[in-house]
Amino acid sequence: MTLIDLHTHSRAGSSDSLIPPDDLVAQARRVGLDGVCITEHGNQRLPGELLQELGARHGFLVIGGLEASTDEGHFLIYGVESFPADLFRARDIRDQVVPRGGVLVVAHPFRYLPKPWLGPPRARRTLRQMVVGDVFNLVTAIETHNGYADDAEIEFSRQVATARKLPGAGGSDAHVTPEVGRCATLFQHPIRDETDFLEALRSGHYHG
Repeated sequence: MTLIDLHTHSRAGSSDSLIPPDDLVAQARRVGLDGVCITEHGNQRLPGELLQELGARHGFLVIGGLEASTDEGHFLIYGVESFPADLFRARDIRDQVVPRGGVLVVAHPFRYLPKPWLGPPRARRTLRQMVVGDVFNLVTAIETHNGYADDAEIEFSRQVATARKLPGAGGSDAHVTPEVGRCATLFQHPIRDETDFLEALRSGHYHG
């Protein structure tokens, strides 16, 4: 098994993060993770040379990624170095990323929506409405566990993932060092490098 935080931000590539890249990787190792994904905001991930240097310096699995803001919410993107900066529609980004071997995971899908789990009489109807959302047709997985989500949001995300037959993933969404590893993804098989990681994401054999 392999435990990886799929969603973190460093100050090297995300203006709202306070974490130096070396501190991020050191903290991931300190809290018992087996690897960490640095998913910077925007359309371009950290340079491959920097990611390799971080991994070698710490003797730790470091994978690059992106967090894209789209018309359908936020997406974690793995397997590509960038996508065109003028793209905002999620479908257009998907059409650019997937043919090049990329994988999309919808991040914290209910963070900015009304909280249906706060109104029990309406929750089931709202769950049915959420399950048919087009956004879930675009992704390989749903980030069910996010470091900024409360238990109710996590549970609702898990219900939607189950209903859509999509795997759930976990990431801390860390912007300061102590947040690294608050949520993570447990993969059933060993992951040694980015190739293993992408294959594992597509396999669905993991959970947040």
